[in-house]
Amino acid sequence: MNSTKHFSVVIIGAGPAGIGAAIALYKRGVKSVALVERSDKIGGIPSLYKKKKGGVRTFIRWSRGGIPFFGEDYAHWLGEQLSKTDVQLWLQSQVIEIEAKENRITLVNPDEGRVSLTAAAIIMACGSREETASERGWLTGARPMRVFFTKQLLQLIDGNGLLPMRNPVIIGSDLIAYAAAAKLKVAGAADAIIVDNRRRPKCSYFERLYFRRWSQPNFRGVAAKSVEVVGSKTASGIRLSREDELIPCDGIVLCGELIPNSELALQGNLKVELPSRKPVVGRDSQLSEPGWFAAGNILGGFHGAEWCYFNGRRVARAVINHLSQSS
Repeated sequence: MNSTKHFSVVIIGAGPAGIGAAIALYKRGVKSVALVERSDKIGGIPSLYKKKKGGVRTFIRWSRGGIPFFGEDYAHWLGEQLSKTDVQLWLQSQVIEIEAKENRITLVNPDEGRVSLTAAAIIMACGSREETASERGWLTGARPMRVFFTKQLLQLIDGNGLLPMRNPVIIGSDLIAYAAAAKLKVAGAADAIIVDNRRRPKCSYFERLYFRRWSQPNFRGVAAKSVEVVGSKTASGIRLSREDELIPCDGIVLCGELIPNSELALQGNLKVELPSRKPVVGRDSQLSEPGWFAAGNILGGFHGAEWCYFNGRRVARAVINHLSQSS
Protein backbone atom coordinates (compact mmCIF):
# COMPACT_ATOMS: atom_id res chain seq x y z
CA MET A 1 0.00 0.00 0.00
CA ASN A 2 1.46 3.35 -1.02
CA SER A 3 1.76 6.30 1.36
CA THR A 4 0.19 9.72 0.77
CA LYS A 5 1.81 13.11 1.33
CA HIS A 6 0.04 16.47 1.11
CA PHE A 7 1.46 19.78 -0.15
CA SER A 8 0.04 23.18 -0.92
CA VAL A 9 1.40 22.94 -4.49
CA VAL A 10 2.91 20.09 -6.52
CA ILE A 11 4.89 20.89 -9.68
CA ILE A 12 5.57 18.21 -12.29
CA GLY A 13 8.82 18.94 -14.12
CA ALA A 14 12.03 20.58 -12.85
CA GLY A 15 13.00 22.43 -16.00
CA PRO A 16 13.11 26.24 -16.25
CA ALA A 17 9.30 26.62 -16.04
CA GLY A 18 8.88 24.32 -13.05
CA ILE A 19 11.81 25.84 -11.17
CA GLY A 20 10.62 29.36 -11.97
CA ALA A 21 7.20 28.52 -10.52
CA ALA A 22 8.70 26.87 -7.42
CA ILE A 23 10.95 29.84 -6.64
CA ALA A 24 8.13 32.35 -7.16
CA LEU A 25 5.80 30.38 -4.88
CA TYR A 26 8.42 30.24 -2.14
CA LYS A 27 9.16 33.96 -2.37
CA ARG A 28 5.45 34.72 -2.08
CA GLY A 29 5.07 32.72 1.09
CA VAL A 30 3.94 29.30 -0.13
CA LYS A 31 6.23 27.03 1.88
CA SER A 32 4.77 23.58 1.20
CA VAL A 33 5.85 22.94 -2.39
CA ALA A 34 6.95 19.67 -4.01
CA LEU A 35 8.92 19.70 -7.27
CA VAL A 36 8.81 16.34 -9.07
CA GLU A 37 11.41 15.41 -11.70
CA ARG A 38 11.77 12.05 -13.45
CA SER A 39 15.51 12.38 -14.19
CA ASP A 40 18.34 12.49 -11.68
CA LYS A 41 19.07 16.20 -12.13
CA ILE A 42 17.22 19.46 -12.59
CA GLY A 43 17.47 22.09 -15.32
CA GLY A 44 15.67 20.45 -18.23
CA ILE A 45 17.09 20.75 -21.76
CA PRO A 46 19.71 23.44 -20.90
CA SER A 47 21.45 20.96 -18.59
CA LEU A 48 22.22 18.76 -21.63
CA TYR A 49 24.33 21.46 -23.30
CA LYS A 50 27.73 21.06 -21.69
CA LYS A 51 30.09 24.00 -21.49
CA LYS A 52 33.25 23.34 -23.48
CA LYS A 53 35.92 25.64 -24.83
CA GLY A 54 34.99 26.42 -28.42
CA GLY A 55 31.70 24.58 -27.99
CA VAL A 56 28.30 25.59 -29.31
CA ARG A 57 26.75 28.20 -27.04
CA THR A 58 23.00 27.77 -26.74
CA PHE A 59 20.18 28.47 -24.27
CA ILE A 60 21.20 31.97 -23.25
CA ARG A 61 20.13 33.87 -20.18
CA TRP A 62 21.26 37.48 -19.84
CA SER A 63 22.18 38.43 -16.29
CA ARG A 64 21.55 41.91 -14.93
CA GLY A 65 25.15 42.83 -15.67
CA GLY A 66 24.79 41.83 -19.31
CA ILE A 67 26.79 38.60 -18.88
CA PRO A 68 25.21 35.63 -20.71
CA PHE A 69 24.77 32.16 -19.23
CA PHE A 70 25.00 29.29 -21.72
CA GLY A 71 23.70 25.73 -21.53
CA GLU A 72 24.58 23.97 -18.30
CA ASP A 73 25.65 27.30 -16.72
CA TYR A 74 22.02 28.32 -16.89
CA ALA A 75 20.93 25.01 -15.35
CA HIS A 76 23.45 25.54 -12.54
CA TRP A 77 22.08 29.04 -11.97
CA LEU A 78 18.57 27.59 -11.69
CA GLY A 79 19.87 25.07 -9.15
CA GLU A 80 21.53 27.79 -7.08
CA GLN A 81 18.31 29.80 -6.94
CA LEU A 82 16.30 26.72 -6.00
CA SER A 83 18.75 25.80 -3.22
CA LYS A 84 17.86 29.06 -1.45
CA THR A 85 14.31 27.79 -0.91
CA ASP A 86 12.83 24.95 1.11
CA VAL A 87 11.04 23.44 -1.89
CA GLN A 88 10.99 19.66 -1.52
CA LEU A 89 12.71 18.15 -4.56
CA TRP A 90 11.71 14.68 -5.74
CA LEU A 91 14.32 13.47 -8.23
CA GLN A 92 14.10 10.19 -10.17
CA SER A 93 10.36 10.26 -9.58
CA GLN A 94 8.24 8.95 -12.43
CA VAL A 95 4.59 10.00 -12.35
CA ILE A 96 2.54 6.93 -13.22
CA GLU A 97 -1.00 8.06 -12.48
CA ILE A 98 -3.03 11.26 -12.31
CA GLU A 99 -6.41 11.67 -10.64
CA ALA A 100 -7.38 15.16 -11.74
CA LYS A 101 -10.66 15.42 -9.83
CA GLU A 102 -8.90 14.38 -6.62
CA ASN A 103 -5.89 16.69 -7.17
CA ARG A 104 -3.67 13.66 -6.76
CA ILE A 105 -0.66 12.23 -8.55
CA THR A 106 1.02 8.88 -7.92
CA LEU A 107 4.72 8.43 -8.55
CA VAL A 108 7.44 5.83 -8.15
CA ASN A 109 10.62 6.91 -6.38
CA PRO A 110 13.71 4.72 -5.69
CA ASP A 111 13.79 5.74 -2.00
CA GLU A 112 10.09 6.06 -1.17
CA GLY A 113 8.65 3.46 -3.54
CA ARG A 114 5.10 4.15 -4.70
CA VAL A 115 3.86 7.45 -3.25
CA SER A 116 0.74 9.58 -3.79
CA LEU A 117 1.01 13.36 -3.58
CA THR A 118 -2.06 15.54 -3.11
CA ALA A 119 -2.19 19.32 -3.30
CA ALA A 120 -4.53 22.28 -3.45
CA ALA A 121 -2.93 23.14 -6.81
CA ILE A 122 -0.84 21.18 -9.30
CA ILE A 123 1.29 22.73 -12.06
CA MET A 124 2.16 20.66 -15.12
CA ALA A 125 5.53 21.87 -16.41
CA CYS A 126 6.31 18.74 -18.42
CA GLY A 127 7.79 20.60 -21.39
CA SER A 128 7.68 19.33 -24.94
CA ARG A 129 9.11 16.38 -26.82
CA GLU A 130 10.16 15.62 -30.36
CA GLU A 131 7.68 13.83 -32.57
CA THR A 132 8.48 10.22 -33.34
CA ALA A 133 9.11 9.15 -36.92
CA SER A 134 5.62 7.65 -37.19
CA GLU A 135 3.98 10.80 -35.80
CA ARG A 136 5.66 12.92 -38.47
CA GLY A 137 3.90 10.89 -41.13
CA TRP A 138 6.36 11.51 -43.98
CA LEU A 139 9.35 9.50 -42.69
CA THR A 140 9.18 5.87 -43.80
CA GLY A 141 11.42 2.84 -44.14
CA ALA A 142 13.30 0.66 -41.68
CA ARG A 143 14.44 1.65 -38.20
CA PRO A 144 18.12 0.70 -38.28
CA MET A 145 20.77 1.70 -35.77
CA ARG A 146 22.28 5.21 -35.80
CA VAL A 147 18.95 7.01 -35.98
CA PHE A 148 18.85 9.40 -33.03
CA PHE A 149 16.69 12.03 -31.43
CA THR A 150 18.47 15.26 -30.51
CA LYS A 151 18.48 14.44 -26.79
CA GLN A 152 20.18 11.10 -27.46
CA LEU A 153 22.75 12.85 -29.66
CA LEU A 154 23.61 15.35 -26.93
CA GLN A 155 24.01 12.59 -24.35
CA LEU A 156 26.39 10.69 -26.62
CA ILE A 157 28.54 13.69 -27.54
CA ASP A 158 28.58 15.64 -24.27
CA GLY A 159 27.80 12.91 -21.77
CA ASN A 160 29.92 10.08 -23.17
CA GLY A 161 32.40 11.89 -25.42
CA LEU A 162 31.33 9.84 -28.46
CA LEU A 163 30.82 10.92 -32.06
CA PRO A 164 28.08 8.60 -33.40
CA MET A 165 28.38 9.72 -37.05
CA ARG A 166 30.74 11.59 -39.37
CA ASN A 167 28.48 12.30 -42.35
CA PRO A 168 25.13 13.22 -40.78
CA VAL A 169 21.72 13.85 -42.25
CA ILE A 170 19.33 15.83 -40.07
CA ILE A 171 15.57 15.55 -40.58
CA GLY A 172 13.89 18.82 -39.61
CA SER A 173 14.99 22.41 -40.03
CA ASP A 174 14.14 24.38 -36.89
CA LEU A 175 16.55 25.95 -34.42
CA ILE A 176 17.27 22.61 -32.73
CA ALA A 177 18.34 21.12 -36.09
CA TYR A 178 20.89 23.87 -36.72
CA ALA A 179 22.14 23.61 -33.13
CA ALA A 180 22.59 19.85 -33.65
CA ALA A 181 24.48 20.46 -36.92
CA ALA A 182 26.82 22.85 -35.10
CA LYS A 183 27.29 20.40 -32.23
CA LEU A 184 28.21 17.59 -34.67
CA LYS A 185 30.66 19.78 -36.62
CA VAL A 186 32.46 20.92 -33.46
CA ALA A 187 32.70 17.27 -32.35
CA GLY A 188 34.45 16.33 -35.62
CA ALA A 189 31.73 15.49 -38.15
CA ALA A 190 31.31 16.98 -41.61
CA ASP A 191 28.77 19.72 -42.26
CA ALA A 192 25.34 18.11 -42.06
CA ILE A 193 22.72 17.88 -44.78
CA ILE A 194 19.44 19.20 -43.37
CA VAL A 195 16.29 17.83 -45.03
CA ASP A 196 12.74 19.04 -44.53
CA ASN A 197 9.50 18.94 -46.50
CA ARG A 198 9.31 22.71 -46.85
CA ARG A 199 10.82 25.22 -49.25
CA ARG A 200 12.73 27.22 -46.64
CA PRO A 201 14.24 26.28 -43.27
CA LYS A 202 11.95 26.65 -40.29
CA CYS A 203 14.87 28.18 -38.39
CA SER A 204 14.91 31.95 -38.90
CA TYR A 205 17.62 33.69 -40.92
CA PHE A 206 19.15 35.36 -37.85
CA GLU A 207 19.19 32.09 -35.90
CA ARG A 208 20.93 30.37 -38.82
CA LEU A 209 23.40 33.24 -39.01
CA TYR A 210 24.25 32.74 -35.33
CA PHE A 211 25.14 29.06 -35.86
CA ARG A 212 27.25 29.72 -38.98
CA ARG A 213 30.25 30.44 -36.76
CA TRP A 214 30.37 26.69 -36.04
CA SER A 215 28.91 24.98 -39.11
CA GLN A 216 27.42 25.63 -42.53
CA PRO A 217 24.94 22.82 -43.18
CA ASN A 218 23.40 22.25 -46.60
CA PHE A 219 19.61 22.66 -46.52
CA ARG A 220 17.53 20.50 -48.85
CA GLY A 221 13.90 21.52 -49.05
CA VAL A 222 12.08 18.65 -50.72
CA ALA A 223 8.60 18.33 -52.17
CA ALA A 224 8.60 14.59 -51.55
CA LYS A 225 5.55 13.14 -49.84
CA SER A 226 7.82 10.81 -47.92
CA VAL A 227 11.48 10.29 -47.07
CA GLU A 228 12.66 6.70 -46.70
CA VAL A 229 15.36 5.67 -44.24
CA VAL A 230 17.78 3.32 -46.01
CA GLY A 231 19.85 0.65 -44.28
CA SER A 232 19.41 -2.80 -42.82
CA LYS A 233 21.53 -2.86 -39.66
CA THR A 234 22.73 0.76 -39.59
CA ALA A 235 21.46 3.85 -41.40
CA SER A 236 23.26 4.35 -44.71
CA GLY A 237 21.18 7.10 -46.26
CA ILE A 238 17.75 8.51 -47.02
CA ARG A 239 15.81 8.24 -50.26
CA LEU A 240 13.57 11.05 -51.47
CA SER A 241 10.47 9.34 -52.81
CA ARG A 242 9.47 11.77 -55.56
CA GLU A 243 12.97 12.42 -56.90
CA ASP A 244 14.13 8.85 -56.16
CA GLU A 245 17.40 10.42 -55.03
CA LEU A 246 19.61 8.72 -52.47
CA ILE A 247 21.47 10.92 -49.98
CA PRO A 248 24.20 8.81 -48.34
CA CYS A 249 25.08 9.20 -44.67
CA ASP A 250 26.29 7.17 -41.71
CA GLY A 251 23.76 8.51 -39.21
CA ILE A 252 20.43 10.33 -39.01
CA VAL A 253 19.19 12.83 -36.44
CA LEU A 254 15.46 13.44 -36.01
CA CYS A 255 15.22 17.06 -34.92
CA GLY A 256 12.56 19.51 -33.94
CA GLU A 257 8.85 19.15 -34.65
CA LEU A 258 8.28 19.63 -30.95
CA ILE A 259 4.88 18.81 -29.50
CA PRO A 260 3.59 19.32 -25.95
CA ASN A 261 4.47 16.47 -23.62
CA SER A 262 0.83 16.04 -22.67
CA GLU A 263 0.58 12.27 -22.12
CA LEU A 264 -0.03 12.74 -18.39
CA ALA A 265 -2.77 15.27 -19.06
CA LEU A 266 -4.47 12.81 -21.41
CA GLN A 267 -4.15 10.05 -18.84
CA GLY A 268 -5.79 12.25 -16.22
CA ASN A 269 -8.70 13.13 -18.54
CA LEU A 270 -7.68 16.76 -18.67
CA LYS A 271 -8.85 18.36 -21.90
CA VAL A 272 -6.24 18.37 -24.68
CA GLU A 273 -6.52 19.85 -28.17
CA LEU A 274 -6.00 17.40 -31.03
CA PRO A 275 -3.97 17.05 -33.17
CA SER A 276 -1.78 19.77 -31.60
CA ARG A 277 -1.79 17.96 -28.20
CA LYS A 278 -1.81 21.31 -26.39
CA PRO A 279 -3.68 21.24 -23.07
CA VAL A 280 -6.84 23.31 -23.15
CA VAL A 281 -6.10 26.32 -20.95
CA GLY A 282 -8.32 29.08 -19.73
CA ARG A 283 -7.56 32.24 -17.88
CA ASP A 284 -4.16 32.31 -16.15
CA SER A 285 -3.12 29.00 -17.75
CA GLN A 286 -5.64 27.01 -15.71
CA LEU A 287 -6.55 23.61 -17.14
CA SER A 288 -9.96 22.01 -17.50
CA GLU A 289 -10.08 20.87 -13.86
CA PRO A 290 -9.99 23.42 -11.01
CA GLY A 291 -6.60 23.61 -9.32
CA TRP A 292 -4.64 22.34 -12.32
CA PHE A 293 -2.30 24.67 -14.22
CA ALA A 294 0.22 24.45 -17.08
CA ALA A 295 3.52 26.30 -17.54
CA GLY A 296 6.32 26.34 -20.10
CA ASN A 297 6.54 24.49 -23.39
CA ILE A 298 3.67 22.13 -22.58
CA LEU A 299 1.52 25.11 -23.62
CA GLY A 300 2.68 24.57 -27.20
CA GLY A 301 5.39 25.86 -29.50
CA PHE A 302 9.08 26.05 -28.75
CA HIS A 303 10.16 28.74 -26.32
CA GLY A 304 13.59 29.42 -24.92
CA ALA A 305 14.59 28.59 -21.37
CA GLU A 306 14.32 32.20 -20.21
CA TRP A 307 10.74 32.52 -21.52
CA CYS A 308 9.78 29.30 -19.74
CA TYR A 309 11.33 30.49 -16.48
CA PHE A 310 9.35 33.73 -16.45
CA ASN A 311 6.20 31.96 -17.62
CA GLY A 312 6.53 29.65 -14.61
CA ARG A 313 6.74 32.68 -12.35
CA ARG A 314 3.64 34.18 -13.96
CA VAL A 315 1.68 30.95 -13.51
CA ALA A 316 2.79 30.88 -9.86
CA ARG A 317 0.96 34.18 -9.32
CA ALA A 318 -2.21 32.62 -10.74
CA VAL A 319 -1.77 29.64 -8.41
CA ILE A 320 -1.45 31.95 -5.40
CA ASN A 321 -4.71 33.65 -6.39
CA HIS A 322 -6.34 30.23 -6.63
CA LEU A 323 -5.04 29.24 -3.18
CA SER A 324 -6.33 32.45 -1.61
CA GLN A 325 -9.78 31.98 -3.14
CA SER A 326 -10.08 28.33 -2.11
CA SER A 327 -8.86 28.80 1.47
